[in-house]
Amino acid sequence: MGYQLQDVDIFNVDPSASDFILSQAGSTLESKIFGSVVFDSRDNVLLSHRGQRVTFSPFIAGGFLGGDTQVYALDLEGSQYFHLPKDLILLINGEIATVSQWGNGTDVPIYERLFLGGSNNLRGFPFREVGPQQNGEPIGGQSMARTTVELTFPIIEKARGAVFYDTGFVNASQWSFGFNHIASDIGVGLRLDLPIGPLRLDYGYPIQRDGYNGGGHFNFNVGYQF
Repeated sequence: MGYQLQDVDIFNVDPSASDFILSQAGSTLESKIFGSVVFDSRDNVLLSHRGQRVTFSPFIAGGFLGGDTQVYALDLEGSQYFHLPKDLILLINGEIATVSQWGNGTDVPIYERLFLGGSNNLRGFPFREVGPQQNGEPIGGQSMARTTVELTFPIIEKARGAVFYDTGFVNASQWSFGFNHIASDIGVGLRLDLPIGPLRLDYGYPIQRDGYNGGGHFNFNVGYQF
């Protein structure tokens, strides 16, 4: 568990930005308690062959804690690893989350909203491009769910290849988990165990776009596994 007190100042907002983004300009004080409960039975933290990891992460801000925002959020994420013949590793990863105002809260600020897209979830889309938008600008949502299925295989020592499928959605309202805005991608990747640390290179291509018109994307990240 932990406590966070932060003053968020949003400034120099382009006058042509969407109404929602313009409304976020200014300074807000957020006071919140956050925490997480983790179950982890993986055989190896860096390169997991088998086991599972489940994390539940709630937070609450405002009310008796003070501050200008009054929101709460719940996030549940799980990963299951299967070690298959010929050193194949199958990963199934999923996450579901919601964030909402409570009490006298009027809305969820943009810095607490939910987004998808980028190297840590839907890799065929630009960073935070999946979800509600205004005037073509991402504004985030209040409910999210996603799933990844990834198979990695050995190439040479300290290098593995990967094929993957990512899918998910971000909906505008809290506790809204309908499937009307599904986005998904497929892709290939490379996992490198270098002296400077493990690196992950991925290329994802959208197959369900939910309004996105661009092409595929390369992603680079630190960490051997997704």
